[in-house]
Amino acid sequence: MSSECTWSVPVMLCFILAAGAHGGPLCTVKSSAGKEVLLGSNFTISCTFNKECTKQIFQNMEQISYEQFPKSSVVSVKNLTEFSVFVCKCKENPEPCGIDITPGYPPDIPQNLTCIRKTEFGNVSCTWTTGRDTKIKTTCQLRVQGDPHLSYESFMLSTGLCLSTFPIESSKMSQLVVSLNVSNSLGSKTSGPHTFTLRNIVKPSIPQISHVNCSSQWCHLHTDNHSMDLFEVQYRAVNGIWKTFETSTKMNWNITSLQPDTKYKFKIRRKIYHRVGLWSDWSQEKETITEEEAPVKELDVWYLQEPKTLQSGNKCFHIFWKELNISDAKGKILKYNISVLEQKSNSKSPIPPRKKNYICCSNCSVSVSAVNSKGQSPAKFTELHSPGFASGFLPQPHKLLNNHSVALSWQRPAIADQKTEYVVHWYPVGYIERIQWIRVLNTTANITGLQPHQCYQGAVTALQTSGPIMAHIRGISTWQSAPEQGPVPQPLLKNTESSQVKWSEIPQEKRRGCLKKYTIYLWNKLTRDTQTYSVDYPKKQYTISGLSPGQCYNLWVTAWTDAGEGPRGSDLPFCTPTDAEKLLSHVILAGGAVLLACLILLCICQFSSVQKRCLSCCQCLLPTVIPDPANSNCAKTYTDDQGEIKFYLHKYDPSVSEDPENAEVEEVPYPSFPCTYIKSFSQESSSSDATQSTGTTDYTDDYISTHGAISGGEEEEDQEEEACLDEFEFFPSTQSPFLEPLVLTGGKLTLDAVKIDCSEFLDCT
Repeated sequence: MSSECTWSVPVMLCFILAAGAHGGPLCTVKSSAGKEVLLGSNFTISCTFNKECTKQIFQNMEQISYEQFPKSSVVSVKNLTEFSVFVCKCKENPEPCGIDITPGYPPDIPQNLTCIRKTEFGNVSCTWTTGRDTKIKTTCQLRVQGDPHLSYESFMLSTGLCLSTFPIESSKMSQLVVSLNVSNSLGSKTSGPHTFTLRNIVKPSIPQISHVNCSSQWCHLHTDNHSMDLFEVQYRAVNGIWKTFETSTKMNWNITSLQPDTKYKFKIRRKIYHRVGLWSDWSQEKETITEEEAPVKELDVWYLQEPKTLQSGNKCFHIFWKELNISDAKGKILKYNISVLEQKSNSKSPIPPRKKNYICCSNCSVSVSAVNSKGQSPAKFTELHSPGFASGFLPQPHKLLNNHSVALSWQRPAIADQKTEYVVHWYPVGYIERIQWIRVLNTTANITGLQPHQCYQGAVTALQTSGPIMAHIRGISTWQSAPEQGPVPQPLLKNTESSQVKWSEIPQEKRRGCLKKYTIYLWNKLTRDTQTYSVDYPKKQYTISGLSPGQCYNLWVTAWTDAGEGPRGSDLPFCTPTDAEKLLSHVILAGGAVLLACLILLCICQFSSVQKRCLSCCQCLLPTVIPDPANSNCAKTYTDDQGEIKFYLHKYDPSVSEDPENAEVEEVPYPSFPCTYIKSFSQESSSSDATQSTGTTDYTDDYISTHGAISGGEEEEDQEEEACLDEFEFFPSTQSPFLEPLVLTGGKLTLDAVKIDCSEFLDCT
């Protein structure tokens, strides 16, 4: 190290000592009772300052007054009950001095001493309590008599609880004598001596359940290998209460009278000696599930009939059943077997299993059974009968028991006896799938499980041997309030003096109870008057009469429960028509009906069969003889005088593939007519080249028009009706965009069918 560093170290120490001498404590604080004082006691706090300054004293950061003495400032503290911090400082110097004061109690006499020896050769652990909480630091001490160690320091585990653990040095000791001491700054207390027999305080180690084997009604427990005289077993179903039994059997035990398909918990503990010693702590819980069994209890089945009957005469029923509880199901229900037995055909028809079913039949019964992995329950047979109604069998008004239950009562029907069973069922309005029912043998029943603000309906059914009789129950409720929503009116069917109003249902969750009635409000916009109409529930329409023609109104509807009237629904403004508007509407309706009828007739006339029948009916309106142009006087007069124009008309032979030959066609002009008739000659011989004259009798004459096919050589029709209809083919048909031609014609004359040689064609003049 250099000489400069050697000289610098002493110099630095001198400066530090000088600064410490000059900057010592500004003040000192003392308590007359010390830092730990008796709770609620009185004492003084004194502050001694080393220089003159403006003195301040604080308690828990709040400035307090003090008394000034020549050498100190003193504060008197009275009835201190909580931890406090006292601080003294000068106002000119922020550096404070202070003291923490903790109030508390002196310890009580030690009590509740318990000593336990872990196994026969282990250490001894003793615990005891110090009474009330001292609130200050307290120490515990245990002293053993006859042991080389006179005392053992103990530990405070928690408030008021002390623990001390020590070995037993001599194996020949049969008794243990101890004394206890508890002390703190406020006092000290001693207890003892206390004597224990070592054999009585021995506590064995915790046993363990290795595994469990179970059947449906018993379980077999296996434990670890311990040689003990007594075991205690506890078991319970999940969410059940513990059951206990003792046994001296070692290694394994059978626990009987258990429920099938149930989860159980098991735990055990033990003692070394049968009559003396301590029980060990409980082992860890072991869980297991017993096996299933086939259910042995019948289902509780009920049914409700639909009010409508099918056209086939069958009646429809809703089938319901209650699920078996855990003890009756004896396992997890996998499905339900449901069969319908028709009594006429004596045959069963299985149907898909559901929690509820809808069955239609005329005279039948139904069987329902529950199925788990081990089998099925006994089938429950129920005959499906339409319930009857007996006079005087009416339930009395229900009585409210609480917000979730009501009491029902009824009089026994005249035809019922003392052994008659009654079924009371109920369900929320609109939710038949949430049906519940109970069976009773008397004429009273309590309906439970009701929800406030919910409306229920149901019935009481007396199960008679001659057939069930039923009495309906409506308006069951517990706690009600006014509806939360009003009905919504729909557009009106109105005339000049009356109008029919309808409205929609209020949703079930908005009704807040059972609806009793509706009120219709009708406000006249002209007179500013409001009229009301009352309609009982469940009607949802009403006809308002006495209205003035040509007046405008505003309409709304409200709903009522026993608790009061709900809010108004949406408004529906409307005006009644005047007399002129009513007449105009009738005219428009009549014109529309006529137009609709015409369109229907027009569509019907498009069918060809209809057209033919109409023509046959109208034949009487047409001439009975239709003139033939070929037999007219004009045609006969000018036949021989006019020149001949010859055309060649092919006579078609389907067996010949070559071009068809030409047949002569003679044009006979008629001077007095602006057009010509074409006369065709059908040659009977096989020769097609020869040109024949019109006078030859081997040819037949036909006149060809664009309204018919070439008719040469055709045979006459056999039936008179068809021949009659052919006469109309001469007249052209009127075309329509909606109808086909009224007169049916044959094919058109085309050059593919007739070839005309125009070399000898002469103009018709």
